[in-house]
Amino acid sequence: MGCEVSRTPLVVFSTMPAIESDNITRSQAEIISGWRAGLRLGQRTLADWQGGVLAVSAVPGAGKSHSMAVAAAITIATQKLHQRHQLIIVTLTRSAAANIKDKIKSCLKELGLPPIGYSVNTIHSLALSIASKHPELSKLDLTDRTLVMPSTNHKLIEDTVQSWLSKYPNSYRNLLAGESFDGEETERLRRQSVLRTEILPSLAFTAVREAKSSGLSPADLWEIAKLDPDRSDILSISAGLYEAYQELLSSKGYSDYDEMIAGALRVMGDHAARRLWQQQVYAVFEDEAQDSSPLQERLLRQLAGIPNRPELPPNLIRVGDPNQAINSTFTPADPQYFREFCQECSEIVNPDSTS
Repeated sequence: MGCEVSRTPLVVFSTMPAIESDNITRSQAEIISGWRAGLRLGQRTLADWQGGVLAVSAVPGAGKSHSMAVAAAITIATQKLHQRHQLIIVTLTRSAAANIKDKIKSCLKELGLPPIGYSVNTIHSLALSIASKHPELSKLDLTDRTLVMPSTNHKLIEDTVQSWLSKYPNSYRNLLAGESFDGEETERLRRQSVLRTEILPSLAFTAVREAKSSGLSPADLWEIAKLDPDRSDILSISAGLYEAYQELLSSKGYSDYDEMIAGALRVMGDHAARRLWQQQVYAVFEDEAQDSSPLQERLLRQLAGIPNRPELPPNLIRVGDPNQAINSTFTPADPQYFREFCQECSEIVNPDSTS
């Protein structure tokens, strides 16, 4: 089983060495040995993983998905995973999830194993599953809610701006006047159009996604505005837009995908619920990790944690391109977060390294 790789090798940081397993047959071991022989060094380290945190930094075309599928199949086989103790694979889109699911199924078939012991999800479908099974903890009743993923030109953002204009007319007038405005009607109309159709929708979209990705509520943003006089105007406007957005979500029966993440984290914040989920999960593999927000990473870390052993590193593999986020236009993704994870893993492996 071969795979196409780029000229740039994968850079891997792991906290645990490879461990031989006695849980596979000789024929399965031979198949796995053949897979390993077809992998490059970084990919081979991924396939050899047996526990702990692992960061794989790789450019597009480096064979990440194939290597992850091989690593997943090996983990399922050697750890004898099953429906009640699974490997969770998280990727960016539903099409990517279907692709890697098929690859793992093919690998398991080659090993003579049934296609069980793993689940492939997008981060939002995983969060939705966790949040919906514990509505009392997630504080999300999803039975009559509509999930939305607004962009800057979404009707919800448009309504958010209109609601803010109604609630904070003085702030709007100050924005309209700016620092140098002679009152000329043509200029006033131009400014009004730009503010309502471009600046305020963009600010609302950015404020909501950045605040939610940082776990901040509208009240939190209002407090931050008070603490930063130099930026109080823009932060207050942002807080007001965020507040209007949340009120509209509630009144229209909507939930956005960031609320799924926050709801899932509230579930994982409960000791009994967290232990229940961790007992069902052997490890978490994340593809396209450069597109994760800090809250998403936090959720995966908790899910991959060892039950009742918070001092141990989670069983977590994160694979991504540290140079670019694929989905940054529509999400708060920033490859800086993944680079920080790579650095963290590097420091664990090489504590004296300064690079």
